[in-house]
Amino acid sequence: MNTASSVDSFTCPEFLGMERTIIDDFVDCTREACEEAEACVKELNNDGGTAYVHRLFRAMHSLKGNCQMVGLTPFVELLHRVEEIVARVRAEQAPYFRELGEFLLLAIDEVEDLLNDLIANGSTSDVRRKKLYELCDALQKSGNQDFQPQQFKDAIALLDGKVSSKEASGKAPKVLLELQDDMLMMHRFAQQIDHLSIYRKNRSEQAAQLTESLNEALGFPVDARQLQAASLMHDVGMSFIPHSIFNKEGGLSREELKIVQEHVVTGSQMLLRFGGWDEAARIVLDHHERYDGYGYPNGLKGQEIHAGARMLAIVDTFCSITNERSDRSYKRSLLSAISEINANIESQFDPRMVETFNDVVRKLIARQ
Repeated sequence: MNTASSVDSFTCPEFLGMERTIIDDFVDCTREACEEAEACVKELNNDGGTAYVHRLFRAMHSLKGNCQMVGLTPFVELLHRVEEIVARVRAEQAPYFRELGEFLLLAIDEVEDLLNDLIANGSTSDVRRKKLYELCDALQKSGNQDFQPQQFKDAIALLDGKVSSKEASGKAPKVLLELQDDMLMMHRFAQQIDHLSIYRKNRSEQAAQLTESLNEALGFPVDARQLQAASLMHDVGMSFIPHSIFNKEGGLSREELKIVQEHVVTGSQMLLRFGGWDEAARIVLDHHERYDGYGYPNGLKGQEIHAGARMLAIVDTFCSITNERSDRSYKRSLLSAISEINANIESQFDPRMVETFNDVVRKLIARQ
């Protein structure tokens, strides 16, 4: 049950009293839905078809459902009003236009901001929540006529004004012309590539953690920092692949596949440009080689493949299987992932490393 902590704010003891793992899961699912909504709006602004309206509605419905599951009633009421706007477009009772999409993005940003504030500080602004609710309610109740761009321009001005005044209250930090720490920069690159697709969600960081655990279990055959750098940077070359190929649903043509495979060369060259990361560059270059010699880019076989790359190949496949993809809307279990990896020992993966990785995953399952 939500209770007011003051006239201008509210809290939710029921939600805040839940286990941290549940709150973290709620945050991840909410972020995922927000990213999906943003992706749909971008496609609709580029003349995307009605399929994106349906996906947008599902994303908004998921946001509302997530809040309902954890007892965030004030957000459920608010998101229901936002959902109703999308529902009218979905039912072809109103047209979609850019201003409507921009308003939805601002509304989602405001909801995320309020939720983050609630989780971080234990309470959040009820004034801001009510203001957004009233804006959405007024738009939804604007009569049986079609939505008009000017209505949403006015609503955007009200929301944008709040954002602008909030940003103007603090002086922008001075931008310094200086080199950042290499590893910090690599973390930023990894986050950027993971933000390019709703199906990646912290995948590079996950890969870095798992390769670290596998390296430790094997007795540290590879320098830990070089392996961490390679794990963070192994897919950064994908950011140079055309969007139409990177997010393509379905199979790739032979030419498209060649373009995708170039990411290992791009990533390794970036590490060489950093200086001092030659071993990490080799790991990135080799991480799509296969144990049987049928991988790329050089067709290396067995022990010819860098040990770090053999580890990363296992972990990269594991992360791919256990995360959602564009060709499936669900995550596969850790057990099904490890089963598929074990089915490909000697052909794709180093058998000894797979055996050790089995132990790493067993410990991971036990912790969960």
